Amino acid sequence: MPKCAIEQGILVFPAGAATDVQVAGRTLLQRGIRTMASAGIKRVLVVLPPGHAPSGKSLASDLDIQIEQTTPEAARLPDAPLLLLRGDCVHHHSSLQSLIDAGLQRDDLVAQTSNGSSSGAFLCAPSALPPDALTGNLWSSLAARPHRRADIAPHLWQRVTDKRSARAAKNMLFDQVSKATSGTVARLLNVRISVPISKLIVDTGISPNMVTFFMVLCPGLFAAYLATKPDDYLRLACAGILWQLASILDGCDGEIARVKLAETKFGAWFDTVTDNLAYLCGYAALMAGMWHLYPNNYLPIYAGISAVVSLVLTLALLYSYALKTGTGSLQYYLGDLGNKVPDGEKDWSYRFLERAGFITKRDFLSLFIAIGLVANLLPIVYWLLVVLLHVAALGVLTTHYRMMGNQRAAARQIAALPAPAVNREEAA
Repeated sequence: MPKCAIEQGILVFPAGAATDVQVAGRTLLQRGIRTMASAGIKRVLVVLPPGHAPSGKSLASDLDIQIEQTTPEAARLPDAPLLLLRGDCVHHHSSLQSLIDAGLQRDDLVAQTSNGSSSGAFLCAPSALPPDALTGNLWSSLAARPHRRADIAPHLWQRVTDKRSARAAKNMLFDQVSKATSGTVARLLNVRISVPISKLIVDTGISPNMVTFFMVLCPGLFAAYLATKPDDYLRLACAGILWQLASILDGCDGEIARVKLAETKFGAWFDTVTDNLAYLCGYAALMAGMWHLYPNNYLPIYAGISAVVSLVLTLALLYSYALKTGTGSLQYYLGDLGNKVPDGEKDWSYRFLERAGFITKRDFLSLFIAIGLVANLLPIVYWLLVVLLHVAALGVLTTHYRMMGNQRAAARQIAALPAPAVNREEAA
């Protein structure tokens, strides 16, 4: 069987399974649908256990996915290759994506396994499931059929039968929550604090955007206000602590969104915009603090204005790249410097940003600012930031044109690819 796209899925709850068990802010029913959607499934048939009537409520109104709820007796199996998922098994969406990417190939049944045991996920050709498959002992019949195994790591799935296993599934999902673009300080320090906080918040119903506003932006702005009068050490130290706290809590919104499978373009942009608003207010507050300390010295003010202008220019260039790539985040710029530009085309500015770009990330800068303010070293912090902002602007200015050019060239190459051939018999 040639490899083909799999866009249909069946979420089957075995007899006696509960659909409303909560795992990290989502019921098993909601989580199963969203996990399949995250893996690329467009149509989901939900087969409820005996005694459960289909719910009239919308299960995923924010997703572009078709959902049908039915019972084993009334279910009609799709006449197309599909992803079959056991409803009481919680998967990280990457495990299902790897199974779908592997494809059926010449097999009519592929069972995903972990340490020799089934994870409850299968790829099925139409011939693998007889019409009465859902009314019989489905899982035993699948195990008895000849099949190919696709192994995954045991930390990518968890069967949920009670509160204890639900907690284990929640911990499993949070263990996979880190982003590849996270900075060194975020990975080694911040995440050790943000993840336990996120675990508490995720079950409350508080949205990731609310976390961004109330736990990141508000503390950041209050820290900026406190820093405007640095001759009061208590205010200055509190500003540093709040600034670092906002940086730590900045990870919570993304962690909650990823675990709840609620990531959106709006959320990504909202997080990015609020982060940079806090940055701008923070730098302006440090400039006001320097003016408060040295009211007769205009050099810090002129240098600070130049640094803020450099920051605004840098952000404008990074935003234009983020809009072009559709990522909703400015953090991908540094990664794309290394991945999308050939080594032979990299000059000093590329290599500088690749090696020293980590110091421009919020996690590093926030810790640096916090330590400086708590140590009552505002002038040193201020002048180092002035230098850093000018150097960062120079680095982005010298690389941005080439990065945008590479992005446009890649888009032209994709547009020039021939359209896939259409099998007229299948289309008919």
